[in-house]
Amino acid sequence: MPWPVIWVCALSLALLGCSEVHRRDGWADRAAHRDALENIPTRCTSQERERYCEGKPANDPECIEHCGDPE
Repeated sequence: MPWPVIWVCALSLALLGCSEVHRRDGWADRAAHRDALENIPTRCTSQERERYCEGKPANDPECIEHCGDPE
């Protein structure tokens, strides 16, 4: 079997696995999403919580955006 045919076969097999890994909701997308969530600060100081969350419901979007999920 000539080398170009072997390279084409190897490249084809490699690309078949890429769609599962790199597509939306694929392995790499989920891993990147988990990493991004780990970098979001989830706690505010008491002053920040007063500033963004005082007098608002616990699930207020602005409060969650700045301080993370309610405790």
